[in-house]
Amino acid sequence: MNAWWRGWAPPWRFRADAVPAVVLAVVAAALTVAVPAAGQESGSPRGRRFGVVGFYNPRLMYAKYQRFVDYLSEATGERWDLVVTLNYEDTVQELCRGGLDVAYLGPFTELRARAACGARPVVRLNTRGSATYRSLIMVRRDSPLEHLRELAGGVFAFGSPLSTSSHLAPRLMLLEAGLHPGENLVCRYYGHHDRAARAVLLGEADACGVRDIVGERFESRGLRVLARSEPLPNFPFVTSPGATAGLREELLEALVERPARDPAVRQRMEGWDEELAGGFVPADQEDYRPVMTLVEHVFGRMGLVAPPESLRCGGGR
Repeated sequence: MNAWWRGWAPPWRFRADAVPAVVLAVVAAALTVAVPAAGQESGSPRGRRFGVVGFYNPRLMYAKYQRFVDYLSEATGERWDLVVTLNYEDTVQELCRGGLDVAYLGPFTELRARAACGARPVVRLNTRGSATYRSLIMVRRDSPLEHLRELAGGVFAFGSPLSTSSHLAPRLMLLEAGLHPGENLVCRYYGHHDRAARAVLLGEADACGVRDIVGERFESRGLRVLARSEPLPNFPFVTSPGATAGLREELLEALVERPARDPAVRQRMEGWDEELAGGFVPADQEDYRPVMTLVEHVFGRMGLVAPPESLRCGGGR
């Protein structure tokens, strides 16, 4: 796969474990749930709000990110609450209207938040010591497929239309292989990476798109990698348009500077979920140029503002 960003020019100057999963699936598109940090009462005054795009199911989201939010409360001396939504676009809207102070977004969603209201990245993940990651296209281990072009006439499982690694990057890889999703390849959307991967395991789809750390888990369950994307800039934490310089400095201190000088903090981070355990590096808008080029190749300039449904196969450019 070619390095898409060469020659690029910018186009602009819950507690969830207490709720049955079926109920969450029905209401998550319309509701966000703020989970107070440890030791905080739910009726206390509003603190800072940290929003997370629904990359996974709600129960897993709480398990993965609550310890991180507790650390933010301790490190900054302010109360931070975890807000989880299953809808990427809802997270962007909450961030833009000031309902969230910081959001953990995918790279594509970061670009849409920037275009919508001037939201800015402050740090990005350094998963396993790398500030980049890859998107994987995976098939069953027993699949006879050896090349992407052999997927013609098959079924492809995507995550969310706004997912970088479960939709955007796989779409480009398929296009570069001469495939046109929605024309000579059937598209199905499963919302989450793990659901897309399970669809392949269950025989509902011939292949899926997932981020690398998700794909590695499913390799032991019966999938294998058919293709890998070029490295992508890792997932950013993005501040709302009304964020002060002081908030950004607090985040850099808590997530980059303090771990660098305090081995105890570094050790604590290593006990978090693998996405977060590698720590963080400073981020700025220039880091996401490769993703902007990818968006333009797949969707054109409307990719930053078009409704998510129109980005599904056959619904956009």
